[in-house]
Amino acid sequence: MRSALAAHGGDGSSTWTGNGRGLGLELKRVTPEDLAERQPLISRDGQRVLVSDGRIDNRRELAGELGLAWESPQIPDSAFILAAYERWGEDCAARLVGSFSFAIWDEQCQRLLLARSPFGAKTVFYHEAAEFVAFATMPKALFALPGVPRRLSRQAIADLLILVPPEPGASLYEGINSLEPGHLLTADRRGCRVRRFWSPELRRELRLSSDQEYVDAFTELFDRVVADQLRSLSPVGLLLSAGLDSTSVAATAAPLLDKRGERLTAFTGAPMIGFREPDLPGWLLDEAPLAGEVAAGYRNVDHLVVRAPGVFLDDLDRFFDVAETPYTGTASRVWYEGIMAAAQRRDISVLLTGKCGNYTVSWPGTGLIRSLVGQGRSRQAWREARAQAPAGGIRSTARIFARGGLVARLPGHVQLAITSRHYDDPLLSREDWWSPLSPIHPEFAREQRVGERSRARACDRWLLRRVDTPAARLRHLMDDVHHVSGINGAYSAMYGVDIRDPTGDARIAQFCLSLPEAQCSRQGTTRSLIRRAMAGRLPAEIVTGSRHGIDTADWFERLSDARGVVQEELRLLERSETARAVLDLPRLRGLADTLGSPPADAYQRLLDYRHVLERGLMAGRFLRWFEDGHSSV
Repeated sequence: MRSALAAHGGDGSSTWTGNGRGLGLELKRVTPEDLAERQPLISRDGQRVLVSDGRIDNRRELAGELGLAWESPQIPDSAFILAAYERWGEDCAARLVGSFSFAIWDEQCQRLLLARSPFGAKTVFYHEAAEFVAFATMPKALFALPGVPRRLSRQAIADLLILVPPEPGASLYEGINSLEPGHLLTADRRGCRVRRFWSPELRRELRLSSDQEYVDAFTELFDRVVADQLRSLSPVGLLLSAGLDSTSVAATAAPLLDKRGERLTAFTGAPMIGFREPDLPGWLLDEAPLAGEVAAGYRNVDHLVVRAPGVFLDDLDRFFDVAETPYTGTASRVWYEGIMAAAQRRDISVLLTGKCGNYTVSWPGTGLIRSLVGQGRSRQAWREARAQAPAGGIRSTARIFARGGLVARLPGHVQLAITSRHYDDPLLSREDWWSPLSPIHPEFAREQRVGERSRARACDRWLLRRVDTPAARLRHLMDDVHHVSGINGAYSAMYGVDIRDPTGDARIAQFCLSLPEAQCSRQGTTRSLIRRAMAGRLPAEIVTGSRHGIDTADWFERLSDARGVVQEELRLLERSETARAVLDLPRLRGLADTLGSPPADAYQRLLDYRHVLERGLMAGRFLRWFEDGHSSV
């Protein structure tokens, strides 16, 4: 099992065994405290053994209760985890803040405890059999065991193809469960039990006395969280776009590093030079110039623009060998890996990002009108609707008011029925709503009952469901965390880069989910809190701007220029029995044949070629990789 995970380590490996139990790890040193790691870590009385991965960020708060020196680099984070377990037992996981996963065998209780932090931790998988339970950070280590089957889950593949969240605890593989973020597993002779240990308070709003107090509270917390994530043995980098999230991380991290005499390297992915820009008013197609203005505002920031060549299909098996899952963003893989390679060449082992910010620090406040109506403040809700309406027109004001304050309170299926009458969107008007954006074979979709199952979990039309309550925000946030963790874990192994997201932190999530919606949206201005907090730190065009960047704006040009590669990939897929059963290959072939004459409508082009063709090719290549026997031991 350990040798199967060798790519995820590199700084030493070790194993503990005793009485038919075993714990092992492949160590990756990233922080100064990691230099003191000696795992598996055994308690002084020899009754408890721990292996862990990741980072504990609230060492200072824990130090007093646990009697450990938080500032000492001679005390690794694993010592804090073990001490916390000895003090609080299973409840220790709820006391820890950071990016971590750990396993503790307690000889006295004859019990295994396995935990994964709500944010940042790598994936954790486990297999429960009649005779044993086994866990690992990647499925390939479990496949090394006799009796653990290596088979894909057809149901999980179907959910992946129609873009709905996976079933809780599911993985892409039969018999392999995934420990969800913020959950822990206990295993003993009675079997395995999983429960959530992190659940933010959603019913209680944070009440402060003034708008400025909200800004002050946020900036104090955000500064602390970013500072906690700067611990590193090597220089720190940043994935920098021109949006509010990553620029806010940059504007916070740069001064903190400057005080330590350290520099920050900011990497921006950008379209190829000569890219033929489509006509998309209101969108920012090349974020490099504006991101460069942010970097120029700080004397210790070096800005590097990455215009990586190629298409997302290039060298995909290398990614699958480590990730064991498809890359969900398809086209963005090109610039993402380009940035990882550039960071590796500069010996950067920590990359900050702002991936989770849309649901935390830069939440637009889309639930404001619903919230005000629910509080009986309909006049204020009407004023906010008028501020959001184009030119303040009565008809558009009434529509916004009704949709946000009245329709939003109806059952989901009723909302969708009403919305579909006013918007000409194929995702709303069809019963098989997944068809316009999914490469799934219609027969396979029926076999897997994708419509019935997604409806039962309130996941149907997932991308179009209105997100206007803290509970809905949390659900979408954790879905993003699920998708990102596997990809980040793979790139950590491939490039030696630890990807950290201050906007995805348990403290930040709790704070932002408890904010009144009026702090995030007011008088037609969305993302109000982060704009006010960053007013003195970022260029005015970012703080007040309304343009959104496009992920890999040149994606269609890259795909169109790679027509030969696409046709060859489809030819190989047609040889695969699994691909023929799972994917609508005739439809993919038809789209590939029209790459030279795509529809003029940008939305239709996005549905047809980004969602259907590219995602179909990505899924198909993964199926071929699996059939070829990669990752087996």
